Amino acid sequence: MKNSKLTLIILILFFFSGLASLIYEVIWARKLGLVFGTTSYAISTILAVFMAGLALGSFLFGRVVDKLKEPKNFLFLIGLLGIGEGTYAIFTPSIFKLIEKLQLILVGEFTSPLNLNLLRFSLSFLALILPTTLCGGTLPVLSKFLIRLKEEVGKKFALL
Repeated sequence: MKNSKLTLIILILFFFSGLASLIYEVIWARKLGLVFGTTSYAISTILAVFMAGLALGSFLFGRVVDKLKEPKNFLFLIGLLGIGEGTYAIFTPSIFKLIEKLQLILVGEFTSPLNLNLLRFSLSFLALILPTTLCGGTLPVLSKFLIRLKEEVGKKFALL
């Protein structure tokens, strides 16, 4: 396959990965709005988790991708990240039901509003850190793969 066709495929995959991440954010904001009872805490939580997950994913998968040699391994890893994100999306409704149940069980232990919001934040953080880490892994994997193609590296990386 020519490098230009492969680059186009990768850019399209990256676009849809980013689009899926934005859709996740909107869905999570609605779901967490029900958990917190207000959207301001929900959106703050999502932004915090998303930034942490993007950083963690970039760090972890950046180290993994440095060890890859073959182009097919890059594509395999990109596929695994996408499958992981998609699988998590399937289980998202169940995960949020679990958060609501855990909150109801533990709410008696946390009488102050601050402690209750910390509980909600912690449960939400734990539930969302995995998919956001997977989302964060796509950029280092794709950028290293494009750099390995060695054809107009700067232009291709700028497209990401």
